[in-house]
Order: sequence, then C-alpha cells, then structure tokens
Amino acid sequence: MKKIAFILLTIIVLPLYSQVKTLPFKGEVITTDQFGFYYEIKNTEINKYSIEGELAFSYSNNILGVIASVDVSNPQKILVYFRDFTKVLILDNTLSPTSEIIDLTTLELDETSLVCRSYNDGVWYYDPVRFELIRKNQELVTTNSSGNLSNLLNKNIQANFLVEYSNRVYLNDTTNGVLVFDNYGTYLKTIPLYRLSNFQVKDKFLIYVNANGEIESYNFFTLEKTRFKIEKYQNIKSVRVENDMIFIQNKKNQLFIDKIEE
Repeated sequence: MKKIAFILLTIIVLPLYSQVKTLPFKGEVITTDQFGFYYEIKNTEINKYSIEGELAFSYSNNILGVIASVDVSNPQKILVYFRDFTKVLILDNTLSPTSEIIDLTTLELDETSLVCRSYNDGVWYYDPVRFELIRKNQELVTTNSSGNLSNLLNKNIQANFLVEYSNRVYLNDTTNGVLVFDNYGTYLKTIPLYRLSNFQVKDKFLIYVNANGEIESYNFFTLEKTRFKIEKYQNIKSVRVENDMIFIQNKKNQLFIDKIEE
C-alpha cells in the first residue's frame, strides 16, 4: 500500500488523473473502507458499491429512523447510529445485522449525539449535555471517559463529528477546532482547524474539505496545511483516500474516483 504522503504529493503535482471515473452519487454522505468499497448513505438506507460503481449490498430500515452516522473502520463490523431513537446496530460486510439493536437509553446514554468505533470492539459516545466522551467495551461496560470538557477547557463545546484512529480520538467542533484525545479519553490538544463538517485521518495527515470547497490536508508533525486547488473539481463536498484511490464527492451529486499512479 502506498504511503498517504506519496498519494497527497501526487495529487499536488499531477495535473490530470489518468483513470478517473465519474459516477452519479445518489446519497447524501459518502464513506469508504480499506478495501476500496464506497458507501452511499441517505435517510434510512446504506448502499455499498465496488470501485467500478457496481452495487454490492444494500441495507434499509424504516423503523429506526434516519441514519445519523456510519463507521466502516472495521468493514466486518460496521457501526450504524440512529440518533433520533438513540439506537446502535452492527452490520457485517454484506450489510446484514449481526447484533440485536442496542438501545442507548438502557445504558444512560439518552443524550448521545455522536458515536464511533473504538479499539477491541469498543464504542465511543459523546454526550452534548454533559460535554463528555464515554467509552464502553463490547460488553457495554464503561471503561473510560473524558469528564466534562466544557469545564476542562472553559469552552462551550458544540461537537459535530467523532472518529478514532491509531490510538487517538478526534472530536470536531466547528468553532473551537479538532479536539484530540488518547484512547483513554484524556485530552491532549486542539488542532486549529475550523468550520469542518467531517474529515479523514490517515497516517500523519488529517484530510478534509475547507470552507471554500477545496481539498486540504493538515500534517500532524509539521503542523502545515496544504491546499489542493484542482481546477477540474469544483464545489467539493467530501473527500476520502483509500490505498491509491481518491474519492471526491461534489455538490452536484457526482462522484469522481481517481487512481493515483507513480
């Protein structure tokens, strides 16, 4: 697998991608997994597609309400969150349920606004009322928590995105930046990136679309931001990088899939 640094540098210097695919995108949100599949998420449905744009599997549930988030960091145990009814469901790689529906109200997590996968099949939950990150293991026992972040940081935290990657937890706040924690829930620092709706963490980079609709990355080591203003792609909504592929969703319901070559 090529290093993410090479991929990003290639994006900068390559004026036109060599094997671009342009596909219609019928979802509202896109995510991708390490095997190169991409997922269209809209309302109560998830559709999983191959790199060729062929539908592989689908999931739909009209009883649990609108899907708030889908975490495919483990494609064998996909975490789906239904915020309206505070329910969590685990799907396998065919988008078939592998568990009973987890009712967060029975776990005193009624106010949960964000969830994401954690190491060893655990899950992080964010409570916006208590301003607290809470981790439960696969037995649904609380193992870690951050405490009240508003008191700790003396800020009004309004989080809209949560993800764990490589023993770090990233909680996004459009006003205050990206809050970073270790895998015990201990606050480490805040990355000064603002007005983000979501992002992807890969290797030493945080990859996102800035407020101007441009692809940008933040280097954790150099603290530098690199902007990728590619003229052929306008009004970008979301971006994902997997192996040597880049997935670019624009605001006109188009998906561009490019192969990054040496």
